Amino acid sequence: MNLFKQETELIQFIRTLDFDDMLNVLDGIKAVAEDLSTKSVVHASKGNNCAAQGFKSQAENMDKLEQLLGDANEEYRKEIHTGLEEGE
Repeated sequence: MNLFKQETELIQFIRTLDFDDMLNVLDGIKAVAEDLSTKSVVHASKGNNCAAQGFKSQAENMDKLEQLLGDANEEYRKEIHTGLEEGE
């Protein structure tokens, strides 16, 4: 797979973020996803099914982005997996 310069820079930058930075980024994305999910429910309750589906799809994309960004950062992965193992 060939990457554009900007894509390579993004990957390199994600790798430099520390755990707290990643938490902030992912919390922001999670908040947007929750807002989009709420909008989906509101539009569905009004019978605006097309708009509801659009917001639902956007929320799912944000959820996936949150997951992929977290998984792309080694420090975040280590902290989360360590925390999960300790909590078990």
